[in-house]
Amino acid sequence: MTLIILEGPDCCFKSTVAEKLSKELKYPIIKGSSFELATSGNEKLFEHFNKLADEDNVIIDRFIYSNLVYARKFKDYSILTEQQLRIIENKIKMKAKVVYLHADPKIIQQRLIERGDEYIVDEDIEPVLDLYNKVIDNMGLHMNSWDTNEWNSDEIVEDIIHLIG
Repeated sequence: MTLIILEGPDCCFKSTVAEKLSKELKYPIIKGSSFELATSGNEKLFEHFNKLADEDNVIIDRFIYSNLVYARKFKDYSILTEQQLRIIENKIKMKAKVVYLHADPKIIQQRLIERGDEYIVDEDIEPVLDLYNKVIDNMGLHMNSWDTNEWNSDEIVEDIIHLIG
């Protein structure tokens, strides 16, 4: 039983890594956290994440940690309470592999220009990275991290497969 959780700012290969992992492992991809979900209220948010915590052999593209980051950045979004966060972490701690994908702000900025994004703009990048650092410092699970400026998506996928081996 494995739950692969991909976290990190925009333009850091989360979706690409998710697709490649899905192809290799035959695990489905589930969108865990989203801007739309964050407007649904705390109870629905907790219910959604709690239900995802019951899943096995899936890849979750953004989960509870992205919620904590983006709900702090965009103040009108729902956020998990500390108690809700710990309930979910306790539920998944034996099966979760948390993967944090990141890059230098200038690299993310260049990728954002190339890709475009309807929610995130240049001035959001550094505050989002700072919030991820704070969230990661307080997380109750072990996290594995890759700098996507130094590692390509194929190398990351190979490492993750080895990690869950």
